[in-house]
Amino acid sequence: MKKVLFLCMNFPPMMTEGSSRAFKLASSLPEVGWEPVVIAFHSVSGPEIEQLPFDVHYVGQEVSLSDHDAEQMFRFVHGLPQRKRAFPKFGKTRLKTGAWKNGWEKKARAVAGQVLLDNPDVEMIYAQAPPFSPHRLALELSGKHNLPVVFDCIGSFAADKLEMTVMHSGHCVVMPSRDLKELFLRKYREELSHGDISIVKNCFDPKALQTVGVKQDAGALMRWVFHIEMAEDGDLKRFFSGLSTFTQSSHAGRERLSFVFTGAGSVAVGRYLKKYGLEDFVEAHHVCSQREELELCMRADVYCLVLGRAEGHEVFVPERLYDVLGMSTSLAGVLPEGLSRQLILDVGGRTASIGSSGDIADFLQDTLYLWRSKQLPVVNDVVARDYHIQSAVQEFLREMAARLPLF
Repeated sequence: MKKVLFLCMNFPPMMTEGSSRAFKLASSLPEVGWEPVVIAFHSVSGPEIEQLPFDVHYVGQEVSLSDHDAEQMFRFVHGLPQRKRAFPKFGKTRLKTGAWKNGWEKKARAVAGQVLLDNPDVEMIYAQAPPFSPHRLALELSGKHNLPVVFDCIGSFAADKLEMTVMHSGHCVVMPSRDLKELFLRKYREELSHGDISIVKNCFDPKALQTVGVKQDAGALMRWVFHIEMAEDGDLKRFFSGLSTFTQSSHAGRERLSFVFTGAGSVAVGRYLKKYGLEDFVEAHHVCSQREELELCMRADVYCLVLGRAEGHEVFVPERLYDVLGMSTSLAGVLPEGLSRQLILDVGGRTASIGSSGDIADFLQDTLYLWRSKQLPVVNDVVARDYHIQSAVQEFLREMAARLPLF
């Protein structure tokens, strides 16, 4: 079996954007004759952490879920800043995601050298960015070992010379959406053409979702998952004000609603829950594993993306949204105009603007009414098929084949 070397700082058990995408692509390759060998970031141990079905070489330290509180681990696996002294020292340095990012490349270079020595049948490199380190290392290894590279760009880079070096390297460059591709083409209007960038969509994997569990009937309890991303104080204040108004309405009883907050932005919701007296509604705090998050989404009656207006929101779609497309769940969004809103509407979901707390309260109330009357729409299965993993894998294999004519 031929092998492909994956260079990913975003890889499970990390829950940063890109980790689900890289894992799904890697997991799909053995069925088509390719074996992934992964060089990743940190390892996390604990009963909720699944064993991966292929070799993963972790450059950082292993952290145990049982040794740290839920908020510490949540911040860690999402790559968020840690509270001071949240982790003990390992040798001379503290274990902090941010502090390790700069050192990943040096350590990964040594690991990659040994991996390539042990696996002479590696025929290609996949590297994901941002962060930049995997792309830099892939360029170096490609030149040294004469290997083609698939550069996966999951977001717009900051200003960096590496960006154009990658684009003009002659290797394959892929992105998860046409909107992101168009952003790059506008950014480098005179230097890039449409043929320089290919699309490999994000997707859901029905086989993986089948192992998570089935939706349970909660009776009179309505379960919501609010996935929060890119939300600043003003966005959060409007959302929680609207949520509070909704819960206090005569139609919504405290005993009938259950909330779960997921996504990197949910680390900031604690003070709003306390301020608006919403703590009793919350079913789970600080979800620290992808499996647990998928299970909560599977049980939900409504998955609602709460997306703020931070820079880059127009072309941002959280990876978890694609998993939900395969769950026959009702999809909603409280968010501004952009790619996420359009995707939710395209698959039969419902949206409201993040700009008005009153509109948010009305939207939540309308959603409750539809649920009670059993008229709440779920994801359009026909449209969702476009995001099945088979479609994404075919796109990925097409790009690999273009660089390996004998494949």
